[in-house]
Amino acid sequence: MQNKEHPIRDIIKKCVGTYNIVAVVEEDTQTLDAMKQTTGLISFLCTITKNNNVLAQGRGSAILSPTNRFINRAVYSAFNSALADGFIRSTKVLDTFRTNAEESGAGVALGEAYQADSVESTPATLRQLEYLKQLLQVNADEEVRDKWMSNLDTLTKFEASELIQQYAAK
Repeated sequence: MQNKEHPIRDIIKKCVGTYNIVAVVEEDTQTLDAMKQTTGLISFLCTITKNNNVLAQGRGSAILSPTNRFINRAVYSAFNSALADGFIRSTKVLDTFRTNAEESGAGVALGEAYQADSVESTPATLRQLEYLKQLLQVNADEEVRDKWMSNLDTLTKFEASELIQQYAAK
């Protein structure tokens, strides 16, 4: 991996840089309202955005009680949990943007990921097909595996996604 000519170096270069991601933390009134009967509840909501698009929201809570009576520790624990939860959830969305951008060769607008027409008629990606091959090898009987393996190149993204869900669940 240390070899400057190794193909992984190109991928690493794509990850290195400055990311303009904003975390907005506020008191989580929805959780507080839902759990009014819980005395001493502290709750935060952290919204993670990039370019004014919401990537994810994270929640964190703590309770002041006789066993957890240190106010600073409880508040910062809830705060840190909300922040960590938000960033962890946002990484899944960031991966989706990165994968779509690599496949199309350009950036992808937030709403484009949900356009059904393009997904249903677009051919399956190499990544989908490779993963589906692995799943079929492990989880499908020989007859089913042979049927799908011979037709993989005709699958759309939508069809491949449904098959992946079906065989990943086994």
